[in-house]
Amino acid sequence: MRTKRTNPKDNTEINITPMLDIAFIMLIFFIVTPSFSKESGLNIFAANQSQPEENKVKIATIKLAVDSISVNGVATKLNGIESLLAHLKASNPDIKAQIYSAKNIKTGDLVQALQQIKANGIEKYSVSSF
Repeated sequence: MRTKRTNPKDNTEINITPMLDIAFIMLIFFIVTPSFSKESGLNIFAANQSQPEENKVKIATIKLAVDSISVNGVATKLNGIESLLAHLKASNPDIKAQIYSAKNIKTGDLVQALQQIKANGIEKYSVSSF
């Protein structure tokens, strides 16, 4: 009786069992790993929790118009800017100043406002026009 010889080219099947084992091990690894890592997120405060409020004014807004002058919405005269800034500086020593000047305001009025800002020891200020 003759035995049938097998040709090495006939046995071309690929055994995928080890590949499936590795795929399932990796799947389990990637499912379990995120539960070990603690993610840092944003601190979200609920509505009923109290948050610290800062009542300090951080920026003194000085508006110089032709017909009116105001500091944080409080109407004043040009020489009254210094006293209002002194009050704001007493409540917040790190206050900054922002001057909004009309385009047709006198340059002397703007310089006088800047001198009053410097007299109060406010070192950071900016000037813009409206």
